[in-house]
Amino acid sequence: MGLSKKKIKEAEEQAKLARKKKIEEIIKMGEIKLPDKPYTYSKKIPRSAAYQDFLKEIKREPTTIYEKACAFSEKILPIKLDKKLYESIENNLKAAYIVATPRGVVSLTILTSIILSFILIFSFLLGFGSTGTLVLMLFTAVAIWYIYDYPRTRAKVVTLKMSSDSVLAILYMITYMRGSPNLEGAIKFAASNLEGPLQWDLKKLLWDIEVGKYKSANEALQSYIEKWKDINREFAEALHVLRGATYSKRRIYDEALRVILDGTRERTKHYVAGLRMPIMLLHAMGVLLPIMGLVLFPIVLIFMADAVKPIFLFIGYDILLPLTLIFFINYILQSKPPTFSQPDISMAKGIPKLGYFSIGKRQIPILPIALIIGLPIISFGLSGFSNPDIYLSVTSSIFVIFGISLSISVYCLMDAWQKIKIRKNIERIETEFSIALFQLGTTISSGEPLELSLDKAREKMKNLKISEMFEIASNNMKKFGYTFEQAFFDKDVGAIWYFPSKLIISIMRSIIESSRKGVKIAADSMITISNYLKNVHEVKEDVNEILGETLSSMKFLSMFLAPMIAGVTVTMAVVIIQILTNIGSTIGSLGLENANVAQSMLINPWLLSGGISIAPPAFQMIVGIYMLIIAILLSIFVNKIQYGDDAVGMRMSIGKIVLIAFIVYFMSWLLVYNLFGNPIQALLAAGYV
Repeated sequence: MGLSKKKIKEAEEQAKLARKKKIEEIIKMGEIKLPDKPYTYSKKIPRSAAYQDFLKEIKREPTTIYEKACAFSEKILPIKLDKKLYESIENNLKAAYIVATPRGVVSLTILTSIILSFILIFSFLLGFGSTGTLVLMLFTAVAIWYIYDYPRTRAKVVTLKMSSDSVLAILYMITYMRGSPNLEGAIKFAASNLEGPLQWDLKKLLWDIEVGKYKSANEALQSYIEKWKDINREFAEALHVLRGATYSKRRIYDEALRVILDGTRERTKHYVAGLRMPIMLLHAMGVLLPIMGLVLFPIVLIFMADAVKPIFLFIGYDILLPLTLIFFINYILQSKPPTFSQPDISMAKGIPKLGYFSIGKRQIPILPIALIIGLPIISFGLSGFSNPDIYLSVTSSIFVIFGISLSISVYCLMDAWQKIKIRKNIERIETEFSIALFQLGTTISSGEPLELSLDKAREKMKNLKISEMFEIASNNMKKFGYTFEQAFFDKDVGAIWYFPSKLIISIMRSIIESSRKGVKIAADSMITISNYLKNVHEVKEDVNEILGETLSSMKFLSMFLAPMIAGVTVTMAVVIIQILTNIGSTIGSLGLENANVAQSMLINPWLLSGGISIAPPAFQMIVGIYMLIIAILLSIFVNKIQYGDDAVGMRMSIGKIVLIAFIVYFMSWLLVYNLFGNPIQALLAAGYV
């Protein structure tokens, strides 16, 4: 035996020597080339096709103008950045899901600075004037800062959008974990039912687990909690509670929901309390004082006619002041706490896309219709500018504002009319869904078959719109012999597709998943989810009540107070211009030395000829455009505070407020001028003034 082992060992040694010799011969023949450096194992983890698709979804090619500009600028001006600056910009780009590099952002900022500086120099050399150059300098500074700061600003917007979906994310996770207390499954269920940035965030968390960045869902969620603890504390705390739910035998899902709902309510209270001062500033500095200051403009022209031009009034009131208000409003909205995401109407059948109106099966663009309605009125108003009667000329110019207002209102209202109906129906059935689930769950738990349970639950809520969904499902089960799942989710006649609410669809899928483990478990899930939805609805109502006073004051400001003050201001300014024109004509007719009279009266010589540097209709146009801009900005502000990024609601709000604001503006002009303007004009004609 010992000899045999010795022979085997010798044979192995000879085989090794033979292989080594053969390798050396092959190398000498040039068949193989050894690498110059030792081989190192790649740290890259193989990625599945699904992960590649996910990366394409969130890390796409540059598509926006900003992303393309950054990519182009980086090729022209590749620069090196400080490590700290690079990491800061990179974090903002990742948080904002902007496809660009920090070098691209800085390169674009530098190139923009160079281009705008050349424009500024040429405008100065061409005699644009000191005031015009100053305006261009301000515009240049704002544009450069906006380009550089855009990733940080966009990151805040994206984070705010994610926060608004946080309550829904917790609700989805709780819904899943009641039937199966699996943390990774709960994250996956929430990610599959959410949309937008928070969905991407949760999907990225899942793939980080998949590729081995985190050892478990528990570890991944702990890291995710650290990310959110300073941004949305209640969301982080609710996730922490759910993270402990997988190890605890107690039912703590109610606690998780209570944490995020109470936190949302408290943050909204503090936010509304802090809104008082910004709204006062917005009212005083953005609306009241600027509009009242317009009354003084004709008087200022008497003493500073050469320095103060009407174009400055247009630039200041219709360009610079609105830009300042936009910046201030965005600053206020950046600190807005998460409330609740709006219903998604994209799943509704036959709904037209934004900017279109549906007639039958055809989608008609709205913009041409709005222009066809507004342009004739604008043309009529422009034709009356040259009327020698000041009252008629100003009234004609108001028709220009009317045409613009009508076009905006028609476009917004037509765009929102069909869509807002669907959104309200979805909101209604989502509100009723908790009642429907409770009725169905209690009926099933009493031992009734599913078909009878659906009929009995429908009978108890026959006055509610959501009872129609149960009726359709019951008919599907009776006529076609469908299962509970098929009755709701059949692609052709499923009851769920007649009520296109993602919240209802997601919860019904969870309930059907629970029903596979038993009818009793499904009934318990229905009752529990019903209580969750009821709590969510109560907090939503509390939040709306908290915001109610603030929103009412902003709507009153935009629809009534601001346009009324603007109308009175136009009247007073026109009256003052009439008086000054009459004084100038009177002095000029005296035959005195114009220059001496003007100097003795501290009046510029242009007044002596009875001329004015700004016509009353042009003055009204400046005020009217400013009034429309204010109405639109305040409409957007109110809608974003109440609903967040809700395009349909914003259009409806703008359409209503702009139309009402114009009516108030026009009526205040008519009433005040007829009360004061006509008597003063009569006195001027009689020579008393």
